[in-house]
Amino acid sequence: MGYLSPTLAVRNMKETIAFYRDVLGFKTGMMFPDAKNPEYADLSKDDMVLMIIPAASCGIGAGEKLGAGVNFYLNIDGDIDEYHRKVKSKGARIITDIKDEPYGIRDFTIEDVNGYQFTFNQIVGKKCLSCGMPMSKAEDFGGGNPANVYCVHCAKPDGSLKKYEEVYEGMIGFMMNTQSMDRATAEIAAKEYMATMPAWQGK
Repeated sequence: MGYLSPTLAVRNMKETIAFYRDVLGFKTGMMFPDAKNPEYADLSKDDMVLMIIPAASCGIGAGEKLGAGVNFYLNIDGDIDEYHRKVKSKGARIITDIKDEPYGIRDFTIEDVNGYQFTFNQIVGKKCLSCGMPMSKAEDFGGGNPANVYCVHCAKPDGSLKKYEEVYEGMIGFMMNTQSMDRATAEIAAKEYMATMPAWQGK
């Protein structure tokens, strides 16, 4: 499989290298012509490689905004919470604080010294977007497909999502059985809970 190594145009080469090395924990690689006056540098972390060059060499003026409309989405090794604490303690500008996404990803976003945004992420386990059930084994996923965002209880045999009414009825039964609710109470609780699920927002 091929790989992508972005080249970023930056305002200050030395400041940028120091930020990625000292704050984000990247390793410095080749610098050309040398480390004292770099006109090119590559930086790496967890098999990801970034290359940086002076913005002026690309014809980018001092008043032009760098990184507008671009976000680099980087999957990291190790404990993402520990990494988040480390970069935050070293002064990284946190744009979006660490959080769990409904599709099984935990992530946070920083902005570097040039204005480029990086979302560091880690897979933490998927949850059904219809009912919130954790899914880890193949048989937990709709259609037996680990790429499916719906669980076996909320999906049809082909993996597609069941109708709201069918999932709602199943949720009512689940709440009655596991939480000793009567039918009327379970109907209200199921409706309120399902309204928080990404698949049913607005219902």
